[in-house]
Amino acid sequence: MKVKNIMISFIGCFIMGLGINAGYVPVHLFSTGFPGIGILTLYTLNWNPGIVVFALNIPLLLLAWKRIGRSFVIQTVIVAGALSVFLDLLNPIRNWVHPPLWLGILIGGAFLGFGSGIVFGQGLTSGGVGLLGRLIQLHFPKLKMGTIHIAFDFFVLILGALVMDITTAFYTFLASIIMGRTMDFTKSVPNLIARFRHT
Repeated sequence: MKVKNIMISFIGCFIMGLGINAGYVPVHLFSTGFPGIGILTLYTLNWNPGIVVFALNIPLLLLAWKRIGRSFVIQTVIVAGALSVFLDLLNPIRNWVHPPLWLGILIGGAFLGFGSGIVFGQGLTSGGVGLLGRLIQLHFPKLKMGTIHIAFDFFVLILGALVMDITTAFYTFLASIIMGRTMDFTKSVPNLIARFRHT
């Protein structure tokens, strides 16, 4: 277990927490993936998203224990726990910022993509769809993590459209596209830098 990688992943989790609380929630969007389900429970049941997200991770963690290994699962529990803490710890920001809709979409999508890319760049995952994507990539290594996110998130978008409305689901979908592209770009930056140094 590399402490440096985990500490860097904490920064990614912090950025994701900012994206949720400074981008999505102030404009009443619901994100995608497990955080999206957590936000929907916030809107409908007033539950803490962080606790919900961590609880949803448990089945995937049990599966990863068998398929990927104990060390990976322990690290994922630590990182997923950090994300859950930041989701709830940063919730006062929801009342401090009031961005217009377009800016909330941009902040939410870009921050979640950037934060997720940082975590994945360390060879780790914050759980949720990222962990599911890691499990899928064991069988389909050519699939990009951002593509897996977008494909899986349709389920959450449909759920959100039913719970809220189709317009909110559409704007959330736009944010998820920004998230996926930002995530793939962030993960590719170290390789781009390495190629630049060797030219």
